[in-house]
Amino acid sequence: MNPIININNLSAEDAAAILELSPILDIAFVKAIGSSDRKFYVETTQGEKRMLVVFKNEPDWLEGGGFRIYDYIAAAGINTMRGVSKGTFGDGTLSYELYTWLDGENLFNALPRMSHAEQFATGKKAGAFLRKLHTLPPLWEPESWEICYWRKVKETIQFYNDKSDNPQGVDLLVWYLQDNRELLNNRPQTFTHGDWTTDNSMLSPNGEIGLIDIGSICNDPWSDFWQICGDSYAYFFTGHVKGYFEGEPPPEFFPLLAYYIAEGTLAWWPKDAQCVVDWFDDMRNPMPNWYLSQIE
Repeated sequence: MNPIININNLSAEDAAAILELSPILDIAFVKAIGSSDRKFYVETTQGEKRMLVVFKNEPDWLEGGGFRIYDYIAAAGINTMRGVSKGTFGDGTLSYELYTWLDGENLFNALPRMSHAEQFATGKKAGAFLRKLHTLPPLWEPESWEICYWRKVKETIQFYNDKSDNPQGVDLLVWYLQDNRELLNNRPQTFTHGDWTTDNSMLSPNGEIGLIDIGSICNDPWSDFWQICGDSYAYFFTGHVKGYFEGEPPPEFFPLLAYYIAEGTLAWWPKDAQCVVDWFDDMRNPMPNWYLSQIE
């Protein structure tokens, strides 16, 4: 059996999986990199770097697994990982996917060390990168965006309408969603990342932007912005918007961005509702107060 380094740092369940996969995948080093999912950085005995994903059953959420998705976008010149091998183990109860490793550092860790000018320039690169991703058509014929997204919004609204102890700011976000449904009309749908965050945006050693951990792959392209925006790194986020649009965004962008931020906040981080409401001046101004329109 190949030697395993740091296996004692893994859970018993993960250690058992790695021990079984070690001779199959020629693993010599392993480090867990997932928090809620089973993802690992591995090195082979030949020094090859890989990302390993372990599932409790065969993944089907991407209609055939991640290989199809990552190969699709890599073929278009998008900087991402590529599939190496996949299979089942554990007497057929587990499956794995092995990918090439995307060298670099995620922007969540890289941005704090950057000056404002560097953050802005990196944001413009990331925005141009996302624009290129959104030129790809979806892999299937999508349902009407207004219908499918409003269904999601209605469930979110109903959840808060049924509660009497909502955090401060929630009511204004609910109002904005209810009062601006028409923003969803006639929106295009393209290939999207679906979980485009600074955690999933990679910066390579030569300054190239890349992506990992795709979420939902067919949406309104502007919905990819809602998690990349905020006041912590205003220069990066402003650059991201301007890089995507090659200048100032069209007037319909910010109202729709506020819509997606409102729904996402209510769905995932309701305790931050008042902070988000403050960004938009009690939802009266769709341009968030962190956006630096004056810089180029």
